[in-house]
Amino acid sequence: MAMAKDILDVARSFIGVKESPPYSNNVIFNTHYYGREVSGSAYPWCCAFVWDVFRIAGASDLFYGGGKTAGCTTLMNYYKNQGQIVTDYKPGDLVFYQFDDDAYAEHIGIIESVGNGSIVA
Repeated sequence: MAMAKDILDVARSFIGVKESPPYSNNVIFNTHYYGREVSGSAYPWCCAFVWDVFRIAGASDLFYGGGKTAGCTTLMNYYKNQGQIVTDYKPGDLVFYQFDDDAYAEHIGIIESVGNGSIVA
């Protein structure tokens, strides 16, 4: 079974990957997720990235119960319903970002480190 280190190693291996062209959402993670190249505002890729990392690391079962979703809020609600939302963050945990006051997660990341009251994802 994949460990947090495996997930983080895979995630780190993609540092520097960019959309092409810029701001298009045309990126390898979306291609893997959708099975074809996609682009446009309908295809944000942060959650597809996390899905891809878990898949490559051999940890698909830890992501959405082995299923697929590219929706941050869908994934956040899944983990809430599973009782898996934590506050004692550890490397390899997922972090959901809410940039406003609604109940929707707008972004997701994988926690790399925790310390001094902050996290690096």
